[in-house]
Amino acid sequence: MTAAKAPGVVLTSASAAQAAVSLVFFGLAAIGPELRIDYDMSLFALGAVLGAGVLGSGLALVGAGILVDRVGSRRAILAGTALGAVGLVIAAFAPTTSTLFAAIALSGVGSAVVPIAGAGALFAAYPPAGRGWALGVRQMSVPLGGTIAALAYPALHALGGSELTLLVSAAAVAVTGLGFALVVPGEPRASTERIARPFRAILTGLGMRRLLGVAACYVVVLSALLAYVVPSVRAAGHSELTASAAFFAVNVAAMVARIAWGKVADRHGGSRRVRTLVEVGVVALVGAVAFTLALHGPALLVIVAAFAFASGALGWNALVYVSAGERVDSALAARSVAVAATVVFVLGGLVTPVLGALADVAGWDALWLTTAAIAGLGALLAAGLPASRVPRRIAASEG
Repeated sequence: MTAAKAPGVVLTSASAAQAAVSLVFFGLAAIGPELRIDYDMSLFALGAVLGAGVLGSGLALVGAGILVDRVGSRRAILAGTALGAVGLVIAAFAPTTSTLFAAIALSGVGSAVVPIAGAGALFAAYPPAGRGWALGVRQMSVPLGGTIAALAYPALHALGGSELTLLVSAAAVAVTGLGFALVVPGEPRASTERIARPFRAILTGLGMRRLLGVAACYVVVLSALLAYVVPSVRAAGHSELTASAAFFAVNVAAMVARIAWGKVADRHGGSRRVRTLVEVGVVALVGAVAFTLALHGPALLVIVAAFAFASGALGWNALVYVSAGERVDSALAARSVAVAATVVFVLGGLVTPVLGALADVAGWDALWLTTAAIAGLGALLAAGLPASRVPRRIAASEG
């Protein structure tokens, strides 16, 4: 048996691997206008490319959960990391938009093991009263990747175009994935075969379908903000510097919000999860309206409004995942997280180009006001969620 690592070591390595994956999947939007020029893309095509990695991961998440159960986290992470890095290398030399899309999607398929293995490891390492915070820190690494991309990608693109940008990203995925694999258990998780129809059991878990509806609403808002904050700021007549600052502010806000909301949701032994999910949606709604108005104002107002918008729109992921894991039998927690993440990733990948088409046809104000309405719908759905069962610590053998 592999000796258990300290919770902090597990959290750090899981977060680093997630941040590297997120460089491309959530940070490529930092050079969205440049990519449109490089590949002569419409907003619809740009949205498809920006959502390709998320879509690829979404399609593979359930399979990744099964793979982790069958062969163990270490082998699954090594295999997935190799595929993820190779996909980015292929993307670096992609001659066409369609090849770029396919290569980034392939990288997403491989990288799907990172969030699943990370969630399982953190559920095993932390007690219920600390899971919201731990998952929040891990989820913070997603916008951390975006923040690093906001700072590094424009410079990398200026030095060597998308080729150098994607090659550097591939190296980051390979190195951090290997580091993560070294600290997770090498043995397969405890079998879930004793549970008949596990996915049916997940979907019929306490409030699970409504929770997935909440996640579906919130990921539309998240996808819109990440993909189109830069193009919309530029289209409103603001400078490239203002657009970059707004993108940076969005990712910083997401890092702060995911830890803060997770800490709030952990209060009273984790019983505050539902109320916190409602509050996140309300903040996103107000933020979307504020951002719509701010686009027509001075640059500083745009940046502040983007920060406020992201504090709700990008702050909910960890809350959904930890809630999904606690609404089912403990042996199904990792797969339940995989199901929730599948809804988030697949819908996020599919809706991004549609949102771009909406902006093309109806304008940016229409896009952002639509996201405000969807955030409000998500908050209403969250308000009707039943409280999850009493959180239980998952045995380390299941991590």
